[in-house]
Amino acid sequence: MESSTEPAAPARTFSQVVFTDIPHSYPPSTHVTCSYTLTADLQPTSRDWVGIFKVGWSSTKDYHTFVWVESCQDAAGQSVTSQAAFKDYYLPKDEVEFYQFCYVDSSGQVRGASTPFCFRNPAEQSMESSPDDDLLVITTQEQVELSVREKAELQKQLNQIMEEKETLKQVLQQEQQEAAGLKEQNEQKEREIFKLVKELGQTKEQSENLKSALEQQLKEKDHLKEEMLTQMTKQMEMQQRDTAEQEKQCLASRHKEEKYDRALMKIKQLKEEREELRGGVEAQSAEISMLKSKVREDEREMFNIQDGIQLLQVDLQSSEKENARLSAELQQLKSLAHSVDDVKRENQELCRRLSQQETPHTSPDDDLKVRCQTLAGQLQDTQAKLAAEKKESKNARRRAEHVEGELLQVKQQLETLVSTFEQEQRKNNKLELQLRELHELIADKDGTIEEKDHVITLTRHEKDELLRENQNLVSDIEGLRTLYAEYHAAPPAGMNPSHPQQQQEETPEQAEHLYETIGSAADPEEEALVCRHCQEIFPFITREELEQHEQSHKVCPFCTMICDNMEQSVYEDHVYGHEL
Repeated sequence: MESSTEPAAPARTFSQVVFTDIPHSYPPSTHVTCSYTLTADLQPTSRDWVGIFKVGWSSTKDYHTFVWVESCQDAAGQSVTSQAAFKDYYLPKDEVEFYQFCYVDSSGQVRGASTPFCFRNPAEQSMESSPDDDLLVITTQEQVELSVREKAELQKQLNQIMEEKETLKQVLQQEQQEAAGLKEQNEQKEREIFKLVKELGQTKEQSENLKSALEQQLKEKDHLKEEMLTQMTKQMEMQQRDTAEQEKQCLASRHKEEKYDRALMKIKQLKEEREELRGGVEAQSAEISMLKSKVREDEREMFNIQDGIQLLQVDLQSSEKENARLSAELQQLKSLAHSVDDVKRENQELCRRLSQQETPHTSPDDDLKVRCQTLAGQLQDTQAKLAAEKKESKNARRRAEHVEGELLQVKQQLETLVSTFEQEQRKNNKLELQLRELHELIADKDGTIEEKDHVITLTRHEKDELLRENQNLVSDIEGLRTLYAEYHAAPPAGMNPSHPQQQQEETPEQAEHLYETIGSAADPEEEALVCRHCQEIFPFITREELEQHEQSHKVCPFCTMICDNMEQSVYEDHVYGHEL
């Protein structure tokens, strides 16, 4: 059989041959006969043929089997109804695919096509039947390829979305691990802070002990002064006792030296702790800067996620609008199909009445024939329009289902992104809270370090001043020893007898002066500490005790005035007066 290689004819030529009474399925392994009607403007020839095509064919070469059409020369200008018979041996054996009859003329043009049908048993067909199976489906290879490409693009987009989802999941797991590490570091820092607080409490306790010892020594000093006043008249007898006391003072001096060495060791230890704290603070500062950079990166990533959510929302809105538009078009097509069905029923009713009115003994009426031909042409046009509208309705329904599927996927993606964004936001809030607590702890550590630096600086200055005062006192003691020796070695004649009153007045003063310097003269190496505010001398005390005494003073930071007797409000007004 010869056939054309041209693509299928346009849909408007399909209305020239109408296949009637085509069932939804034919029993397999049986002969098949189809009926068709040729319009008045189509003249059949012996080279015309009717073929069985699989639904989705793109060329007249895609036929499965065919039969030649019987030519009818007597029906020129009239509608002709004929049949085509197919033997069971040449029929398709596939019970899944759908097929349709197509009328092809001698030039290879398709002049008509039937509704789809299949080869199944009636029981199977009744279970799988649906109200939309009588729609005419005519498609081309280009449309099939286009749908395949669209499906591939959608699959590619779906794969990209799944990859993005996996990437976000990995990033989330990594951030959770980082949060766990930060939590562990914070716990370790809390333990270190607890240890520092404990050491600070021990230091305060030692300070209280030193303060109580200082008060006890002050009481002993007052008691010693009273004893020295009572023993002024027994100075010569107490010289031997002074020697024993000098030995005791030497032992006390050694004890003070040991205390001073311990103080130096404590200062050195504080310096080392300060260096360690500085190193820890620098490491924590670097870690805080790194955490800040990570937080900024997380914020940028959240902004990107928000932009993606906004884009998805815009796509969702456009998809909803498209879905509404397609639904409206589908409703219009359904109403049009109903109207076409009504016209078809009216035409069938008119044809039935016309056939009833015709009898074999009466001659045909010309007006009635013209009316019948007109109605037949209108019926064919209406059937062609109905087929086209059914095709558009089915395509619109498929597009609507596709858009609904995409809309559902977009909604799911949007919900996933929203949940991910909320989790990231809660995580960032926790990190900010932890960073704020870490900053507060570091600030407390900085305050403690500054306080210790200040104490060390004050201790160093006091040590220098005390060394200078000790040297001055040693030189004064040497001069007093010289005067004391000259006083006792001078002859009695050297005194002026006319002034006995002067001799009696000078002796107690010299004795008192010598009595005040006995302790220092006994041991020239003994270090006497002097308060740098009230200039009071404190022998037999350590530098820590002197530091506590100096800190007990209320001193103006501008004029160095001692304000111990002032009330707190008066003292504050005095200080603020310097600032003004």
